[in-house]
Amino acid sequence: MSYSTLPAMPAGYEDALQIAAVFDLSQRVRLEMTGADRRSFLHNFCTNEIRGLPDGASCEAFLLNVKGRILGHVLVSADEDRLWIESAPDQAAPLLEHLEKYHLLEDFQLTDRSAETGELFVTGPDAVARLGKAGLDVSSLELFQNGRFRLGESGEVSVQRFDLFGVQGFLVLASNSAVSLLTTLTEAGIAQGSTEAYESLRIEFGFPVYGVDLSADNLAQEANRTARAISFTKGCYLGQEPVARIHAMGHVNRELRVFEIDSESLPPAGMALLNPDKPEKEIGQITSVAWSWRRGKPVGLGMVRSQFATPGSGILVSANSPSTAVVLDPTANS
Repeated sequence: MSYSTLPAMPAGYEDALQIAAVFDLSQRVRLEMTGADRRSFLHNFCTNEIRGLPDGASCEAFLLNVKGRILGHVLVSADEDRLWIESAPDQAAPLLEHLEKYHLLEDFQLTDRSAETGELFVTGPDAVARLGKAGLDVSSLELFQNGRFRLGESGEVSVQRFDLFGVQGFLVLASNSAVSLLTTLTEAGIAQGSTEAYESLRIEFGFPVYGVDLSADNLAQEANRTARAISFTKGCYLGQEPVARIHAMGHVNRELRVFEIDSESLPPAGMALLNPDKPEKEIGQITSVAWSWRRGKPVGLGMVRSQFATPGSGILVSANSPSTAVVLDPTANS
């Protein structure tokens, strides 16, 4: 298919790939953790290093149950006097319940700040320059580093570098609504992106949403975020034994992958993925699907059996009219 036959390109899609775009992610969960024992406690429930996380740094991690299955996919950021725990929308209550269940005499407090803060994500090849024009000099921030800035009516904002879409990306956290912050950034020449554009890009680049692409049915290594989200040297934590056992074995039986789908219509999420040689055999399931305007085809995220997870592998998508699909390497998108 050509671009002319696709649905209209959503706002911010092309800008995010070629210049800079800003997306409102205020619907994500933001938990504030304070108290003297905040690091040592959270360290015991995350797959990544928290106790030794430097102030001004962040990391991806999973929270697991004792069987090594995922209860949450989080981004943890360290300030001098607090930790921020960010996750997918609607995850505040489950995360608070899980962590408070083990809260005995430790000195920490967990507070849901989602409703009283706002967050934007700025991404694109020219993001650093455009943010600088807006008054945020983020040029020195390395991946997973944070900085605090003052920005006009928005007051103090926290910026952390988090590259989601193959180029530099920055999460900008405001201490109140993101409305004035969004205005400041768009006035600096950063295009306002739509939810549809963000969804398409996050699928293309393989970024999962807990509750959509991941759940408590999944083992940590099935998420295909191991290099970023799992430390194999940090010591004990809840769910570590299954993670270590899988690491020693060298593989899981299924993994989250990105697919390019050869179809002129979007197959619905939930469709089965099938063995191309034995179409009666189900090998996985699509969890998210969207248009890729630069590919001219739909793209999907989904769990697939490991023997079909190698980039370039062909599979079938079960629908009213079965379509062929090929496994992509998201790192080759940039």
